[in-house]
Amino acid sequence: MKIKSILFIILLSSVGFLKAQNNVFSPYSRYGIGELAQSTFAHNNGMGGACVALKPDSTMPIFINVGNPASYAYIRLTSLEVGGRFIYSDLRSTTTTLKKWGTNFGYGALGFPIKGNGGACFGLMPYSYVGYDTENTANTSGIGDVNYKYSGTGGINKAFIGYGVMPFKMRLVKFRKKNLTVPDSLKRLGNAAYRIIEFGSKLLSDFSIGANANYLFGNIQNTSRIEYPSSLLYNNTYSQKEIFFGDFTGNFGVQTALTVDSIRIGMNKRRALKEKLKFTFGYFMNINNSMKANYNSVVLNTIKTGSGQEIIRDTAYYKVNQSGKITLPVEQSFGIGLKKSEKLNLVADFGITAWKNFKYIETLNELKDNYRFAIGANYVPEKYAAGRRALWKRVNYRLGFNYESGYIQVKNVVLNSYFVSAGLGLPVGIGRLSSMVNLSVQYGQMGTTKSNLLKENYFRVNFGFTFSDRWFQKFRYD
Repeated sequence: MKIKSILFIILLSSVGFLKAQNNVFSPYSRYGIGELAQSTFAHNNGMGGACVALKPDSTMPIFINVGNPASYAYIRLTSLEVGGRFIYSDLRSTTTTLKKWGTNFGYGALGFPIKGNGGACFGLMPYSYVGYDTENTANTSGIGDVNYKYSGTGGINKAFIGYGVMPFKMRLVKFRKKNLTVPDSLKRLGNAAYRIIEFGSKLLSDFSIGANANYLFGNIQNTSRIEYPSSLLYNNTYSQKEIFFGDFTGNFGVQTALTVDSIRIGMNKRRALKEKLKFTFGYFMNINNSMKANYNSVVLNTIKTGSGQEIIRDTAYYKVNQSGKITLPVEQSFGIGLKKSEKLNLVADFGITAWKNFKYIETLNELKDNYRFAIGANYVPEKYAAGRRALWKRVNYRLGFNYESGYIQVKNVVLNSYFVSAGLGLPVGIGRLSSMVNLSVQYGQMGTTKSNLLKENYFRVNFGFTFSDRWFQKFRYD
């Protein structure tokens, strides 16, 4: 029990890490609400972020799939997950090169089963990051050099709680119990009707639905300066906007599956498969896409003295304690998967995020709709291997690919991105299948060097720890 208490304290204390750590340095985090954080945990990140149709009921024994709350219904043991990331970025344009690296706390979540057909989860994770500091100089006729400086810090965090349930879990069992004598049932219902009802019962028995209530909070500060170092006729301009977030949003998802354990080899004959095939399907959508925000905005005209001291000449614009609304983009994702026996799991996602409808208080929207495609695989040589040399047979091996068409447009260029990933899930604990160390590596690119823009090449190392056990269990004897 002491270990459980320590792990729970780690989860609660993660709030401080989220506020203290922000090692993002992408100039593109200036747009929208910043650079969006990965919405999945380390095991999904090793599979390209594919998650919509991924069920945590078999190939990976116990894990939390926050990418689709419908998957909470499959949580079998109380599971605590914590993780973080290391990132190395190489930013390049046609004239400059910049290399940066940093680490961030990634997430903390606790999931647990409810009765026999449901599960719940709550946790904390970053939603977006802002961190940039750029400068460029342009020569203007009649004025001379003009310096443009832009910087930003902050980000948005997400606290969430969700519930998933399988409302028709016993549907297939009840149908087959009611129709124990198949020939008699075929006579009563007819062959076609019997097969249709059985097929529908299979889908309903694996059907799950879930929802998350999210609380987004944090602040973002954007600052810009326009300076005229070679002219005394113009005032410098300093502007700053700080936005404070704190509101609820939500999302929901559904999943189902169809198991194929035999194939037809004749009119009335079927042959059992040595390894069952399970097709999984999923859907995910945001259900509330607006939130309230407060902001302060100020624009000052300044001059610099010979000693470099900045003096305010006048205030051009000043608003504090203002309220507004941010309209987040609606996101919809579809997923399909194939699981073969207890060894191989393939999943693929296709998602659409309507960034054209994004509104950021007073800021005009110039973003584009984003299209996402992800595919991933998880392979376990022998899930239930035992003995001295069984470790590597129980390891989860993962591969993935992710592509996004991009929603940021700069100089009429839409900035797309992609990454490839690989990962391992290392089981830990004597005789346990459920506790695991998850590691994944991602190599990706975003942007382009065309039109003198920046291209980012990056490596991400994601690491996560899953601790699972039977909590809240009542024993008959002490």
